[in-house]
Amino acid sequence: MYCTNCGRKLPEDGSPCICRRQPAQPEQQTYTQPVQPQQNYGAPAQNFQAPPQYYAQPPVQYPVQRPITPVHGVLKSFFASPLFLITAILFSVNLLFQIIASLFPQDPAYIVNQIYSNLPYEMQFIVSPGDLYSALSDAQSGTTVGTVIGMLITGGLMTAAYWITYISAKNPSVPAAKTAGLTIMKVFSIINLVVMSFAEVLCVVLAVIFGVALAGNDYGYMDEMMSVIFVFLIAACIFGFVVLIFEIIYEAKVIKMLNSAKNAMLTGMVPNKASMFVAVICFISAAVSFFSVFGDAVLYGWIRVPLGLTSVALNVLYGLLVLQFNKMLKNAGMAR
Repeated sequence: MYCTNCGRKLPEDGSPCICRRQPAQPEQQTYTQPVQPQQNYGAPAQNFQAPPQYYAQPPVQYPVQRPITPVHGVLKSFFASPLFLITAILFSVNLLFQIIASLFPQDPAYIVNQIYSNLPYEMQFIVSPGDLYSALSDAQSGTTVGTVIGMLITGGLMTAAYWITYISAKNPSVPAAKTAGLTIMKVFSIINLVVMSFAEVLCVVLAVIFGVALAGNDYGYMDEMMSVIFVFLIAACIFGFVVLIFEIIYEAKVIKMLNSAKNAMLTGMVPNKASMFVAVICFISAAVSFFSVFGDAVLYGWIRVPLGLTSVALNVLYGLLVLQFNKMLKNAGMAR
């Protein structure tokens, strides 16, 4: 037999189980000390779980900070130089003289008189003075307003390009000059290349057509004079093609220089040297413009003289800027 209380085997003499004779013992309570988490400073949490992402977070893009190099300093010094400032001022004055000359055009009768007074007697029969006067009058009345508006737009943007570049280069709080001005200059150089090329081709084509028309007619006693005119037109065509080639090369090199300077201002890389071909063409253009000032004064009046003189000065300054740019690169040890 076994005790129904504790499960022990009962004594054989029939006495009660030993558990019945012992006093009741109080229930022992066991106390378990809570486990203190170990502090391991500097180590990442092992059981950390990131909260679930319910939507995709777009990556945050921060502006790229390009390092400032000595190239930025050289370019800032160039575009903040007194020579560049004088060029910006003179370009603004030249634009003002262009607008004044357009608002006060010369009398067509005076222009026709000057043209016919300088032509040989035999050539005065080719074009009628009345027709030439009517053509000049219509051209002046129809293009004055459009010319002024075009000058204000194109000349104003180019003037702004010079001043934006100079002011940003002169600002000491800006590490690099802005490239907006160079971008405007490059765009107008491309437009100028296209327009001038088209104009040159058109003039050459018209000269060829006129020359063929002269060669196919019988002018009697004027045959010798017409032969001279025909030879002159052929020479003009050849000269036009040569000028066109030089203009294309000139504008292409100007665009290349502007691209190199703009890239250097953006990246800090050493720019290429400016083309000496551009400087030579600028000085030649200044000489040609100087001699054409007197012709414009005779043909259009003295109101064109300030415009011609500022154009001469600008061409000289453009050539000097090319020389100064190469000199600054050489002095900084960046010429390549």
